Amino acid sequence: MSSSEVSAAQASPGGGFLVAPFPGGGIFSREKLSEDQKLFGQTAEKFWKEEVLTRLEAIEGKATVEEGGKRVPLAMSLLQKCCDLGLVGLDIPEEYGGMGADKTTSVLVSEVFAGCSSMAVTFGAHSGIGMLPIVLFGNDAQKKKYLPRLMTRELVSCYALTEPGSGSDALSGKTKATAVDGGAAYLLNGEKQYITNANWADIAVVFAGVEGKYSGFVVDLHSPGVTRGAEEKKMGIHGSSTATLTFENVRVPKEDLLGEIGDGPAIALNILYVGRLKLGFSGLGTSKYVIEKTLAFGRDRKQFGQPVISFEMQKAKLADMVCSTFALDSLAYRTIGAIDERAAKVPKSDPGHAAHLIDTLRSFGVEASIVKVFGTETLMRVANHGVRMHGGYGFCEHYQVERILRDNVVDTIFEGTNDINRMLAFGTLVQNIFAAEFPFRETMDALHAELRAGRYGTAQPAGPLGLELKRLADAKRALAYTVETAIIGLGKDVRVEQQVAATLTDALIALYAAESTLARVLQLRAQVQAGRRELLDAIARIVVHEKCADLARCTLDTLSHVAPPAELPARRSTLTRLLEGSDVPVDTMRLKRLVADHAIETGRYDL
Repeated sequence: MSSSEVSAAQASPGGGFLVAPFPGGGIFSREKLSEDQKLFGQTAEKFWKEEVLTRLEAIEGKATVEEGGKRVPLAMSLLQKCCDLGLVGLDIPEEYGGMGADKTTSVLVSEVFAGCSSMAVTFGAHSGIGMLPIVLFGNDAQKKKYLPRLMTRELVSCYALTEPGSGSDALSGKTKATAVDGGAAYLLNGEKQYITNANWADIAVVFAGVEGKYSGFVVDLHSPGVTRGAEEKKMGIHGSSTATLTFENVRVPKEDLLGEIGDGPAIALNILYVGRLKLGFSGLGTSKYVIEKTLAFGRDRKQFGQPVISFEMQKAKLADMVCSTFALDSLAYRTIGAIDERAAKVPKSDPGHAAHLIDTLRSFGVEASIVKVFGTETLMRVANHGVRMHGGYGFCEHYQVERILRDNVVDTIFEGTNDINRMLAFGTLVQNIFAAEFPFRETMDALHAELRAGRYGTAQPAGPLGLELKRLADAKRALAYTVETAIIGLGKDVRVEQQVAATLTDALIALYAAESTLARVLQLRAQVQAGRRELLDAIARIVVHEKCADLARCTLDTLSHVAPPAELPARRSTLTRLLEGSDVPVDTMRLKRLVADHAIETGRYDL
């Protein structure tokens, strides 16, 4: 069953899950990948394990190899193999020689490209943000000119947005493009910083102001006036190229303008949605990689006469790694499945498909930011556990986990820092509430009617995990109540109250993670044997319990700030009563032993 054949979520995009009913009909998950998707993922994974993970030291050292009578970076040689396997053409329409694959297949590659961030970002900068602006915003002539050559590595691409004075404020860049020769060309002047693939690329998607309107161009990096800087000395991703690009009177033909003058913000921001999704999936795959490395070490390493992985504190960390990764897996595939479902409503043969895809990605902006933030921060948590569980060995390069931890730091910065993504997610949620994109007002009217009648909690459903379903429903009502209180207290300014935005986004992430985990477990229970159900139930109970606790803290902290002092006691009392159903004792220590024992027995992440 493909993602387009499954109702991925009973919620409007853009944060609509906040007020939507629990997706009892199921969500899209990895268990619903089609055979073709699985086969493609296996092909990509086989290449990665055999060709990339066996050459980690050489890649990190920027080794070169012989190719066509000259020395080229090993990373470029491996990129060529990605081209030969069709991996670079996944997002390119079939009429230009690509595969025209759905987004699920595309992010699946990001997931299996785990364990070597240097090569993963090299691939992603070329095949993702370096090509998608042309795929989604280029005209037919530009697509015919560039896409076939990019798919074969005749050309290598990069994405040049960031400048020395504009990082998170990316659209404030000072690079300028001035029309010359009666508008037949532009002269490009400026500097772009921290550009992945800068010293290996042939072309760049460059953003520049044209008479005050930010615009996008495809720029030939072999043109006179282009200067490439020295490689940055970085904390991580040592095997990738990261450098500055300087443009001094670089002539760019008019036909290499992407879209229209002033389309730069739309191009830049819409491409970032895809990048955020892929970063989340990369975090998912690499979290699994760290778990398996840590299990292998912990089962072999003995202290006090027993394997170190068998000690209780190690088991607790291991269970946390497994449960966090399962939650990430659940919400990430739920999101990409919903995106593909909506994108499929306009056939690829329709001339309006590209515009519809752009609109679809934009509509899932809240969820894309959640996938990015939760994905990169789950990996940070998992990698940190992994290093500590290796003890002194975890501090040494040979055991890999220290490199994963260093490499992951930049994931929290790429594609908009996680702080910026929290602001974007909450700002978009509020914007969608004001625009009535989903029935927030109606939901709150119904909730207030119940509160006036003295009904604070919800009924516990019958059947498996009924308590968890009730806890989730009560937590959702509490969060919606807090969001409403924040909007009433602060008005539209709530979007720029950064601590409020960040805290409520964390609550939103906790809700999405818990709901996605529970929905996935419930749909899996009918397909597995009793022993497996016990394991899945344990994971669901742990995730729901911990995420409800996170949500409670976030809502109570926020209410103390946004409620008027005279109203605070009454509102806090209401919120506390709404949260009562989500605050019940759970023996997580016993459940974590169960989860850890399963992982130790199998020796891998197999969920």
